[in-house]
Amino acid sequence: MKLETKVGLFFTGAIALVAVMIFRTEKFEIGGKRNQSERFTIFDQVAGLNLQGAVRIAGVKVGEVRTITLENGKAHVVISISNDVPVYSDATVSLGSIGILGEKFIDLNAGHSAKGLLPADSPLPSKAGVSLDNLMETLADIGKNVKGVTQALNESIGGEQGRQKLDEIVDNIRGLTAEFRSMAQENHGAINNTMANVEAISSDLRDKLPKLAQQFESVGKNLNAILEENRPELKGIMGDVRKLSQSFQGTADNLKTLTDRINRGEGTIGKLMNDESTIKKINEAVDNVNGMLGGFNKMDFRLDMGAAQWDKRNDSRVGLGLDIIPSPDYWYSLGFASTPDGKLSESTRTVTQLDPITGKPVVTLEKNKFVTTDQSFTVSAQFAKRLGPAVFSAGIVEGKGGGGLEFRTMDQDRLRFGVLAYDFTKREDKPNPRYRFTSSYQFWKGAYVQAGVQDIGNKDLRTIFFGGGLRWKDDDLKKMIGLAGASK
Repeated sequence: MKLETKVGLFFTGAIALVAVMIFRTEKFEIGGKRNQSERFTIFDQVAGLNLQGAVRIAGVKVGEVRTITLENGKAHVVISISNDVPVYSDATVSLGSIGILGEKFIDLNAGHSAKGLLPADSPLPSKAGVSLDNLMETLADIGKNVKGVTQALNESIGGEQGRQKLDEIVDNIRGLTAEFRSMAQENHGAINNTMANVEAISSDLRDKLPKLAQQFESVGKNLNAILEENRPELKGIMGDVRKLSQSFQGTADNLKTLTDRINRGEGTIGKLMNDESTIKKINEAVDNVNGMLGGFNKMDFRLDMGAAQWDKRNDSRVGLGLDIIPSPDYWYSLGFASTPDGKLSESTRTVTQLDPITGKPVVTLEKNKFVTTDQSFTVSAQFAKRLGPAVFSAGIVEGKGGGGLEFRTMDQDRLRFGVLAYDFTKREDKPNPRYRFTSSYQFWKGAYVQAGVQDIGNKDLRTIFFGGGLRWKDDDLKKMIGLAGASK
């Protein structure tokens, strides 16, 4: 067995061992949870909440936490809920804990059936629950305030100096009341005079009020006389007001005539507002625009740029991939790559050797096989369908027909391993189809490392490769494609 085969088998066994360990530690379930559906919600903070934490209704577990990510400074939480539990439009979620120091869980209030079911793509409204951290912070603030008050009182009245201050305050109050008493006794006469003046003023008003009433009556008579003298001018003003009201009446009649014509469908505006076919066309146009923009808003675009060194061919492969994702369970993949494609070649030469028995020269034909590398630009276009952790793909793979199977696990599909088969034509330089085993691990944000084996079925072309790359979601590309579609 050659060294390349041993290295390939060792690497495949190591990948399989790592996959088994991940299956056991991640509680991985093949096929997914068929009796559960996913929902998501937004929290300001989820301190203490862990992945696979419970989702409870009235204390009964009905689901678990799938993912917790940070979006726009808030916690984006995806939960799974049993399909047997209906979720209505007035449903709410909040954070709860079992006891004071117990584990955190999501408390779900499913709502009322009269409100109707909540759509699957709508977020669950969240409420801020009572947090033990907030309670402790409040108690700490109260403790600081109480400590400050007691410290101030202790500094103010504590000890012998404080007792002397209290005695001084009592003495000052006693002296102040004595001064008020003496002041009242000294000004007793002035107070009596003030009361006498108030009585005098009230008696004067009693005498003068009838005179004031007579004066107001004479003023009223004078006003009546002025009105009688200017009655013709007032009649002219009232006539002008009447003409103005008649003008307003004519304007109102004209407006009524105009609205009647519009209601009967006369004129351009009337046809526009009363012709059902025109309104239907406008509504259809608006619906088409909304549908197109809504479809682009729901669609995601992900880019994958990577490179790998092919060991046996001493060359590298550089590629760029684009995933167009209209739905989480299926998408379209486009790939462009510069690949060191291996080809098996054969050379012959004539060799003259001496026969060890006869000692005469013998001419023999020697054949040698060797692998050549042809750096070529290839294009791939595949359709991918996801069923739980498994992703099936089929289409054009590097310019040839093919397909593959890939398993994705861990949070945000960070660990991936799969097999790709393509180019099923048989040739002398490639007797068997091409099989590629690939594995990758995303260790930080979108950065990942990869390794695998190429041309497993062709012994002479077989080689291992290793490298890395970067995956990311591109919202700007989605906006540009959406605007291009809208401009048409």
